[in-house]
Amino acid sequence: MSRIAMITFNFVPENPQTYKYDFLGELSILNHRQYCERHGYDFIGEVDIDHSRPVCWAKLPAVHKALHDYDWVLWADSDTLICDMSRSLQEFCDHRYDLIVQYQEHWWKLINLENGTERFPINSGVFLIRSSDWSLRFLEESYAQTQYVTRSEVWDRIGEQEGMNYVIRETPGYRERIKYAHGVQTSPLLFKGDDFMVHFYGDHLRHYIPTGECSAVLERWEQAIKQGLAWPVDIKRFHWCCAQNKTDGAQIVQGDLGMFLYNLEDIQQA
Repeated sequence: MSRIAMITFNFVPENPQTYKYDFLGELSILNHRQYCERHGYDFIGEVDIDHSRPVCWAKLPAVHKALHDYDWVLWADSDTLICDMSRSLQEFCDHRYDLIVQYQEHWWKLINLENGTERFPINSGVFLIRSSDWSLRFLEESYAQTQYVTRSEVWDRIGEQEGMNYVIRETPGYRERIKYAHGVQTSPLLFKGDDFMVHFYGDHLRHYIPTGECSAVLERWEQAIKQGLAWPVDIKRFHWCCAQNKTDGAQIVQGDLGMFLYNLEDIQQA
C-alpha cells in the first residue's frame, strides 16, 4: 500500500483584514487532520517558510521534501475543506502519471475563456504528486521562477502557481505527466454535495455582509465541520464571509461578485 501524506499549513498575517486565515485557515487544518486520521494518512501542518518570498511559495519546498519519504503527497491550500470524508486518496492516485490535478474545461467554458488549459495548465490549490525524479525536478524548476516572486506577505494573486504554469507551458512534454481528474477540487459555485474538496478561493473581497451576520454564518459552519454534520446550504454566503474584508471601506479590495459569477442574492440569502 502506498505511503501517502497530506500537507496543509496556515499562516495568519499580522492584523488580518479578512477571516481567510485566522478562521478558515484554522478550520481547514482541523478538517484535513480529521480526514487523515480517519484514513491513516500522515498529516503535515508545519513547514519551513522563507519570508523573502510570499508565504504561498513555501508549498513547493515542503512538497519536495515530503516526496523523499512518501509515494504520494497531497497538497491542499488552507482555504479548502474536505466535504466527502469517506473518499480515499487512492482513488485519485494513478501511477501512469506524476501529477494529478483538477479537470478545468467546464470552468473555462463557463467563463468563455478559449484555450484555458493551454494558458493556465493547472490550479495549484489542490494537487496530488507522485514521488519521482520528474516531480522533484518540476518542483525545483517551478521554485526557480523568481520573476513571479512579489513583495506580498502571503499572496496577492501572483505566486507559485504562476511559476508552475510557466514551466509547463515552456516544456510541452511535461503535459504528458499530468492527469486531469474530476472531483479533486471544486468551487462553491459548482459544488454539488458529493465533491471531495471545495476551494474557497479569493481574499480581500468587497464587504457586503454585516459583521453580526457574518459571525453567525461562520459559527454555524464551524460547528457543522467540527461535529461532522452535513454542511449548511449557504455555501456561497460562507465563502463570502471568509474572504470579504471585515469592514467596509477597506484599503485593499481584490475582488467583487463578478469574479466568482455570484449575484448579490447568492451571498445575502441561505
